[in-house]
Amino acid sequence: MKAPYAIAVLAAASLATWLLWPEPDRAAPAIASTASPSDAARQPAGSGDTQGNQWFGAMPQGEKRELKRVPLAPVDSSGSAWLSMAQAREHGDARTPPIVRDTETQATPDANQLADHNAYQKFEGSQHARLLASYVAAAETELPRLRADVERARAAGIPEQEIAKVVEKIRLIEQTRKEILQRNQQAMAGGNRQ
Repeated sequence: MKAPYAIAVLAAASLATWLLWPEPDRAAPAIASTASPSDAARQPAGSGDTQGNQWFGAMPQGEKRELKRVPLAPVDSSGSAWLSMAQAREHGDARTPPIVRDTETQATPDANQLADHNAYQKFEGSQHARLLASYVAAAETELPRLRADVERARAAGIPEQEIAKVVEKIRLIEQTRKEILQRNQQAMAGGNRQ
């Protein structure tokens, strides 16, 4: 039941597109009346007003844009492309950074923790605490690097708008780090009272 409707909609859309598409002989008088004498002089002889000229007529003709050349990285063209791809598949690409494996094994809950709801919640809490502690440790090591990057950017003359983005990121990292430490201190103080 859906297929006939889809076919009818496609047929109607195709017909509407065909009827509304401008034809070269119908559109030519409109273009000729709006074109200036200088536009007519710019057109090559025998080009006529065709569909392509309608679309390209909207492009500015007077100004010429200069192309900028970008240097390409050196490519070893002594071998064929398929051989290079085969070698990269078998031996890897020397340009890729090394894969760093996690040396720390992830803790998994044992059968008793999976069976007991409260024990599993304690396990999840300890995992969450490890995650927050690793965030704080990473923030403490990365914040001085980010601050040094900001100083190098200022010395290099990077616009202040770009530097402000990094400064805001530094502020947010510091704020999150402080919040984590405050919550941890509050939790430890609350746990000691019980």
